[in-house]
Amino acid sequence: MNNLDSSLQAHNKLEKEANNLALLKDRVDKYHDLSTQMSSILTIFEKRLGNLEQTILPVYQETEQLQKRQQNLEATLNCLESVLSHYDVSQEVCQLIHQGPVEGNISVFLDALAKLRDANDYFRHNNSQSVELENVTSLFNTGCEGLSQHYSMLLKKHSAPLKPVELLDLIYIEDDSSDEYTSFRQLSQTTREELYTISHWLEQNLREYTNIYATERGEVVLRSLQLLKDHQKSNSWGHEALRPRHSGRQTEPKKTTSARLQQIFEKKANKLYLRATQTIEQSTGFSIKKASSHSDHLTSEDLMDGDQELDKYLVMLLGLQRLLNWERAIMIDIIPQSKHNDVFATLAYNAIDLVVKDAEAITQRILRCISRKEWTSALGIFSALKRVILLQPDIDRTYDPAQREQLKKVLKKLQHTGAKALEHFLDVVKGESSTNIVGQSNVPKDATVHELTSNTIWFIEHLYDHFDVIGSILAQDVLYSTQLDTILMKKALPVEERNRALLAIYIKKALAELNLSIMNKCEQYNDQATKHLFRLNNIHYILKSLQRSNLIDLVTLAEPECEHSYMEMIRELKASYQKTWSKMLVGIYSLDELPKPVAGKVKDKDRSVLKERFSNFNKDFEEACKIQRGISIPDVILREGIKRDNVEHILPIYNRFYEIYSGVHFSKNPDKYVKYRQHEINAMLSKLFDDSA
Repeated sequence: MNNLDSSLQAHNKLEKEANNLALLKDRVDKYHDLSTQMSSILTIFEKRLGNLEQTILPVYQETEQLQKRQQNLEATLNCLESVLSHYDVSQEVCQLIHQGPVEGNISVFLDALAKLRDANDYFRHNNSQSVELENVTSLFNTGCEGLSQHYSMLLKKHSAPLKPVELLDLIYIEDDSSDEYTSFRQLSQTTREELYTISHWLEQNLREYTNIYATERGEVVLRSLQLLKDHQKSNSWGHEALRPRHSGRQTEPKKTTSARLQQIFEKKANKLYLRATQTIEQSTGFSIKKASSHSDHLTSEDLMDGDQELDKYLVMLLGLQRLLNWERAIMIDIIPQSKHNDVFATLAYNAIDLVVKDAEAITQRILRCISRKEWTSALGIFSALKRVILLQPDIDRTYDPAQREQLKKVLKKLQHTGAKALEHFLDVVKGESSTNIVGQSNVPKDATVHELTSNTIWFIEHLYDHFDVIGSILAQDVLYSTQLDTILMKKALPVEERNRALLAIYIKKALAELNLSIMNKCEQYNDQATKHLFRLNNIHYILKSLQRSNLIDLVTLAEPECEHSYMEMIRELKASYQKTWSKMLVGIYSLDELPKPVAGKVKDKDRSVLKERFSNFNKDFEEACKIQRGISIPDVILREGIKRDNVEHILPIYNRFYEIYSGVHFSKNPDKYVKYRQHEINAMLSKLFDDSA
């Protein structure tokens, strides 16, 4: 039963598959018929498309040829039109070229020049023998000359030297980094754009314009400086100079030139210090405290040392730098970058030359002042030199290498003058020791402190305010650098201390020459006590001045025993002075050599001895008191100390002699010989060194 069912199922399945196969064959036949029909249609379409191509292609080719002919015709017409325009351009632009460019409408003129240039190129390459080439060349050159003249006219018309007050304000404002003032901006933006257009056109056409620009703008800088110089000669200079005239700001009190310069250079010094501090902190990670620097020494002493001519010159230097910074900014808007260096060098040359020549004139004048022993001028040189050094970063930023080298002459001149001042001062101190003319006294009658001593101390005290600058000058001298090396071998010094050490060496030399001069000058006195007191006054004054000004610590760098040596000299001079009383005291000092009184009497032959001893003492004492009352000892402590020493030295000896022999009957007229009691001697000694007593 199961087999029958299985056979029946297989039969049904086979029948079903046969039906499916018949259906599939039927569909395949239909698809084949459709493919045959489609292939036939495509074949027919291909034949028709080929026929169409054979018909259209000749038409297309003919159209293309017609288009090419049209383009050639148009190009020929354009070329002919262009050629004809080259022949007509001379007449077309002749009037415009001869009239010249018009300010504010330069493009029309440049277009005309462009047409002439194109015509020139055409005739030069195609018909170099034609008259037209000569015409367009001549007209083009005329146009270029007119353009150059217009360029020069624009610069002259819109360029004017700054008034002195404007330049002084420019110095003040730029120093304050203020954006408040733009009124100094000559050459409006429209004018700058026109000049820029002309500059680039002339550059592209190989025409000269840089000398025109440099000459005109250089004249502005030079005239601005000359007007400032004229203003400096006026009576108002020094009171109005560098006084801000800012609108919208609270009115400030008037400041002198020196005070204004002081403020400016203090700011520069502080900026340099801040920049150096930041660099050190970034590179090392260490913070540093502010040490002695230029800014510390640009104090009120600089104003005392200031020479007005030097102050004026420093303002000129600042003005030059401001003007050239200003000119560089203007030049960037007008001149192609490739020409900047050449134009700026030419523009600045005359102004820099003026400043350099002024420096030469001022230093020559100061050298003449120094030769007349006007030492304030020498100190002014050091102040000016310090400030010029502070300007070096600005100079490096503003000027090119050749100009920096030109301006180095100013620094070298000031350094040379400073070196000459130091050298001449030593020569003066040294010369004073050998200028004692026979029969002519150049020492004070009262043996007080000599003018040479006070002047020398005054000068070296003020030198300390400029130790950094003076140190750099002395370092260039082999003698000083050698002595510095000797000091460094004994004691290591920081770099910043070496300038102080060099100044210490110089002061040591000056003091040595001063000591020698004082020693030689004291020989002009006839009285031995006066000689010692003169030296004592001067040596004591030197020591106290060094101690009061703390210069003794500086000199110790070069001479460790300086203070001790002066104290020892003072002690020896006091002792030598006390010995001058010995001639007067020798007759009454040794009582053993005198007759011995018995009951108030002495032998007749001994009376003359006592008369002689009293007379000699009285005479010598009176003469010494008369001389020494006219001697001045300005220092109270020294004066009273010497008086005390005199009393302690003389009075005990006289008292002993007086007590023994004042009551002896050795003369019928004892008051003639016994003239002074003890208290009278004391009173007379107390009146020494007082001419009014």
